[in-house]
Amino acid sequence: MSRSANPRLDNLLAALSLNLAAEGQQAMERATGLSGSAATALLALEQFLDGTHVGRLAEVLGLTHSGAVRLVTLLERPGLVVRSAGVDRRRVEVRLTAAGRRAAARARAARDEVVRQATDRLDADEAAVLERLLDGLVAGRVAQRVERRRAGESGAWWCRTCDFAACGRPEGRCPAQVTAEGLVVKDNDRHE
Repeated sequence: MSRSANPRLDNLLAALSLNLAAEGQQAMERATGLSGSAATALLALEQFLDGTHVGRLAEVLGLTHSGAVRLVTLLERPGLVVRSAGVDRRRVEVRLTAAGRRAAARARAARDEVVRQATDRLDADEAAVLERLLDGLVAGRVAQRVERRRAGESGAWWCRTCDFAACGRPEGRCPAQVTAEGLVVKDNDRHE
């Protein structure tokens, strides 16, 4: 393993990302009264998983199937989600209730406030530079994650807590989506 060309940069980025993640998770937990991956599950269900089967929820959150079943039970007790039989009746689908949508909105707002507090001292030019740099960092990490998945690794999805409108996904500006789709297109070109 080679030594970093800029260990201070690496250390600052590691400290910032670790603490933003921890503070964001704590804020979501306070806003919802849920702990662990439960608040994250609400965000994923609210944004792109509503009506999905338990197995997909497990995949997105990086949980075992039994862990996802326990999580759904935890979310079902306070009325945040409901289960129903899937189209083929072999799979159980999970949907947010109105209370679940409100809890997801509280969780997202709490997490976003933590991040806003971290960036609110940046002027417009600094914010634009940081956005451009983060776009590149996300694209690079997603490419590496796709390669690891191809090699058989599993793990939680990158966009499990994303706000798709904020990241520019509908306009094709999400660096994670663009990178992953570009790699799939390249793979398809190789096979034809």
